[in-house]
Amino acid sequence: MKKGVLPFILAGAGLLMSLSAGAKDVYVYSTSGDALGQLAKVKRIELNNDKLTLVPTKGDNVNVDMDKFGFLTFRSLDPGAVSTVGTDNLKVKIEGDVLFIESPSEITSVSVYNTLGELKGHAVPNATTASMTIASNGLNIIVVEAGGIKSTYKIAR
Repeated sequence: MKKGVLPFILAGAGLLMSLSAGAKDVYVYSTSGDALGQLAKVKRIELNNDKLTLVPTKGDNVNVDMDKFGFLTFRSLDPGAVSTVGTDNLKVKIEGDVLFIESPSEITSVSVYNTLGELKGHAVPNATTASMTIASNGLNIIVVEAGGIKSTYKIAR
């Protein structure tokens, strides 16, 4: 083997393992809960020209118009795990400054981010209902984990 080739081989193997370890199934829904698209083993999510693009580790991209986009759900692809398609069955609404969430399973985490990705609020309700005050105006990204599923919502105020 040529001198200096081994580090490149090890780096490539590490990159492949990190991609497979971080890969997720992503499901895209409208605000009314209709399925708009899904993709297995997503490497990244891009926002370009009023489109949300799911980029897989292999294969074709899935594009969704942002005007139809409501929320995302994620499922990790753990080794040996079986991933199934399903909705999160959450009810998320905002009234004034208060965010209300209902779930048939236990809500383990609620995080609120602004469009800069700054965490603006976090709660660990460990109950089937949760509420929290949203103080920031504009577009907020809400990430809810319930029943082992992370769902992402956009809330405009």
